[in-house]
Amino acid sequence: MSVDTDPFALFDLPRRHAASRDAIEQRYLELSRAAHPDNVVGEGTAARRAAVERASAVNAAYRVLRDPVLRAEALVKLGGIDLDSTDPERGAPHPTQAFLLEMIDLRERLDDGGPDGVAALRDDVEARCDAALDAAVDALDAGEVRRAAEHLVARRYFQRFLDETDSSAP
Repeated sequence: MSVDTDPFALFDLPRRHAASRDAIEQRYLELSRAAHPDNVVGEGTAARRAAVERASAVNAAYRVLRDPVLRAEALVKLGGIDLDSTDPERGAPHPTQAFLLEMIDLRERLDDGGPDGVAALRDDVEARCDAALDAAVDALDAGEVRRAAEHLVARRYFQRFLDETDSSAP
């Protein structure tokens, strides 16, 4: 990834999940001030366009770095696995059959549960979602990008389940 697409390089931060929120905020303010399009008001169209693109890149990198999930996903992508790709070698790993059966079981429990059951199930899935992120971060810290990607894929399934329960709530 180039500096333009690597949020860690753009913010001059080490490529690791543990990041100081204050350091991210401080660097964002510095970069956004320097890249602000108002700094090139009197210059030509190319300079203004470049400033807008730079400001956009700073904002995009900031969104990634301040969000622990997006930060983990960026590290996996920088490690060579694109979670948004189906490429058999460099794309998102496929969940195991056991995991997919577990998701089917969760959906059946959702259909069978009343309001109290749904709340308890939602709490359970939120905990699984958090645990999947924690496991992904541990894997990243250990340099195991493929294993981190597997946990992040599971986290996406859990998050999708939670989003669907939110959208189907009365």
